[in-house]
Amino acid sequence: MALNIESIVNNARSVLRGEALGSVKFLAVLLATLVVWVGVSIVNGQASQSLANLKSQQGRWHTLLILADEYKSLAPSTNTRNSNRNVDVPTVFAQVSERMQLGSRVNRITPDGRNQSVEINRLYAEEFAELQKQLASRGVRFIAAELRALPAGKERLMTVSAIIGPVN
Repeated sequence: MALNIESIVNNARSVLRGEALGSVKFLAVLLATLVVWVGVSIVNGQASQSLANLKSQQGRWHTLLILADEYKSLAPSTNTRNSNRNVDVPTVFAQVSERMQLGSRVNRITPDGRNQSVEINRLYAEEFAELQKQLASRGVRFIAAELRALPAGKERLMTVSAIIGPVN
């Protein structure tokens, strides 16, 4: 029972040529099987790609919802907006300047319509940043400011002339 390769090749040729009995049916079944296998492979590839796209879109949607929630938490509420419009700018500035112990360094506070014009002397940069932060947390912002830096040893002191008003 030796395996004769030449006879196997000859039998395969006769099947492919359609000379052997049942070879046409065999080739038709083989071809149909191949077509079905290719079709299933294509559909499976498209389905897996669609599933990957769906998961990506779900991730993006989830991220968008998180960002929207964070944005909502950052936005001031309606009550805060209304209270900012009713901010008494001179009172807020007086409270902040007292808390920061600016005292005699506040040279001028004058009304300017809804806003206030102020001048503060001998401020360090850190104090100015803190002043701006404290006012903003209470609903008052710098509308316009002029800063003049004066040498004071190794550091510089600032003179600030500004117009402050409520946050809109």
